[in-house]
Amino acid sequence: MSASHAEQLEQLLAQYQRQFAEVKETQRRLREISCTVTAPRRTVAVTVGHGGVVKDIEFPTGAYKRMAPADLASAVLKVIADAQQQARREAADLMAPSLPPGVDAQKLFSGDIDIQSLLKPEPELHEVTRDVMNIRD
Repeated sequence: MSASHAEQLEQLLAQYQRQFAEVKETQRRLREISCTVTAPRRTVAVTVGHGGVVKDIEFPTGAYKRMAPADLASAVLKVIADAQQQARREAADLMAPSLPPGVDAQKLFSGDIDIQSLLKPEPELHEVTRDVMNIRD
């Protein structure tokens, strides 16, 4: 392998290590997502984490005691859904810089994009990789 190829491989390795560190940091920040939404009249407050996992449900006032069970259930479910949507938006905002150009992070995280449509039929190979693998177009 020529010195030029060795330098290119070193550059690729350094680039990979930077990207790996960035992914690790993004994962850490995703795990720290915490969104709290409170219902009108402060009947219920819900906190969710990344992935929409419910972390806490609180009843900050006694207002829930005056609600019909169906109304309380409806309020709890609405606040959970709103908190989950907020957490998805935060996750999408964190991931947006890492996504390929043209990919809408909000649509991706809401499930409105077919993930297979984002994949190329053939991976792109860097010129040095093609040389090492002895692949020609």
